[in-house]
Amino acid sequence: MSRETATSRFVVPEFGSAGKLWVGFLAAVVLVGVVAWAYQLTTGLVVTGMRNVFSWGLYIMMFVLFVGLSAGGLIISSAPKFFHSHRYEGFARLGVLVSLACITVAGLLILPDIGRPERLYQFFTSPDFRSPMVWDFGIVILYGALNLWYLWLLTRRDLAARGSRLALGVEDTEAGRERDRTLMFWTAAVALPTAVALHSVTGWIFATQIGRGDWFSPLVAPVFIAKALVSGLGLLLVVSVLVSRFTRFSVDREELTSLGKVLGIFLAFHVVYLLAAERLPHAWADHFGFWAITESFLIGESAYFWLWTVVGGAVPLVMLALPSFRKRVSVIFTASALAVFGTTFEGVRLVFTGYDAANIDAAPGISVGGEYAGVTTDIWATAGSYTPTLVEVAVTAGVIAIGALIVTLGLRYVPIQAETESTAVATDGGETRGEDR
Repeated sequence: MSRETATSRFVVPEFGSAGKLWVGFLAAVVLVGVVAWAYQLTTGLVVTGMRNVFSWGLYIMMFVLFVGLSAGGLIISSAPKFFHSHRYEGFARLGVLVSLACITVAGLLILPDIGRPERLYQFFTSPDFRSPMVWDFGIVILYGALNLWYLWLLTRRDLAARGSRLALGVEDTEAGRERDRTLMFWTAAVALPTAVALHSVTGWIFATQIGRGDWFSPLVAPVFIAKALVSGLGLLLVVSVLVSRFTRFSVDREELTSLGKVLGIFLAFHVVYLLAAERLPHAWADHFGFWAITESFLIGESAYFWLWTVVGGAVPLVMLALPSFRKRVSVIFTASALAVFGTTFEGVRLVFTGYDAANIDAAPGISVGGEYAGVTTDIWATAGSYTPTLVEVAVTAGVIAIGALIVTLGLRYVPIQAETESTAVATDGGETRGEDR
């Protein structure tokens, strides 16, 4: 293939009317989020639904979700590079782009949760290394920088081929591409343990809370890794199908089906095995009663349990377990979306089970720290409840919109489609775009 052909293939057209409308919508959501955050900064965290009993809310729930989405995406993109495999090559760049967007969202969600973001510099000037939050903050920054470097490494030769300033002076040579393949291996060697560390540290923040019995478990970090694999791969598949439909990006059907099978394996390990490993010892210790064991598995403690284990677990697992179903793009898309949906509510369940009972359960309990159910600040409570306010929803939506903008602009300015012969066919309107979806 000539250099001219490769260069012209990676020239991305300007946004059309639909693209401009989408970018404008995301920008408007970001603006609303900024206004809501400014209101929260001037008024205080009292405008949120969080109180002394429920000190973590929507921001932390979404932080946990997007950390997992980012970690899972990078693991899927890095593992083949580490083992010198070209498998899933077509998903590598998009996976890193999505991972970068998700870790950006996760990092930004820390700001509205801490309430006093102007003191963020203290993480650098006077860190307390006994605090898991310090380690989590550090790994989030390192992980974001690693994603940015990895995406540039994967695309810089193609950027140079199309004359983009984003290549930062790198030239497109065959020798340079060979050196980059070596660099990709070593980057993957760093990225894989960093991705595992990212979600493990996040899990340890929960697992080290001795006063919260529902969190204090050595299984929390492995469960978080399993969540990351499920949600990260699920999101990557969802985004891949959407991008393939609305842009020039082409999905390899065989690789898509193979990744659907991998997602089914991840779901089985997470929803079936780890659920049993977590709940069986506690249920069995409850007077060794048969109902105590089966109730923990079959009923759970809330609607969030059902949304996670059934809607986001069992249903997509069955869909992906049937070979005839798994070959259909629409089935893979639906199962992946359900997997992300279920993981979201698993995070909601995690926070709620930890906070629905106060650490001090004897009267008078602890001060709520603000108006509570219409009662003034002298209220005391031994149990809490939480509902996010419109301010929290607006801020969270604005931060998520920033992540969506990163993916959208990345697709516009970065050569996300790897340079292969099949790419030329797909981007020219080949047969792959006419297949069943």
